[in-house]
Amino acid sequence: MTWAVIKYKKNQLLNFKKDIKKKLGENIRFYFPKVKYSLIKNNKKVFKEENLLDDYIFIQHEKLTNMNNLKSIEYCKGLKMILKNFLSNQKNISDFIEECKNHEKDGSISNSFIKNLKNSNFIFLTGPFYKKIFKIINRKKNFLEVSINDFNLTINSKNLIFKNI
Repeated sequence: MTWAVIKYKKNQLLNFKKDIKKKLGENIRFYFPKVKYSLIKNNKKVFKEENLLDDYIFIQHEKLTNMNNLKSIEYCKGLKMILKNFLSNQKNISDFIEECKNHEKDGSISNSFIKNLKNSNFIFLTGPFYKKIFKIINRKKNFLEVSINDFNLTINSKNLIFKNI
């Protein structure tokens, strides 16, 4: 079956899912890797969940190989756009989804997935550097050597949550 990559309006995900099921049928699969994390807010521990790919979602259905079916879903509620080259990139998409699933724990992606990415900018989702952008310089067992605005430091990555931006 074919995977499509779709960009959706964040506040209309449920409407989008409902509308696309009407147009394609019930046997549609949705996949969006999530990151779960906690932070302290007003002296309380708050749990958050974010889509690793921001406002992109993978959709699998046998009808997606036909271009006429693609035209029929172009006007679904909540749809921003369909990435057009998904048909020629099925191997890469399937490999990425499989890699995400290999690093899932309790329905969310663990840091082991992100540790495999290189030459990217990341943002801290927890800890004293919350919402700071950084680059990974080096990885050691449970430590990351990172650069934040040309300031290099080594931090324990065991309980750290961050995502690629």
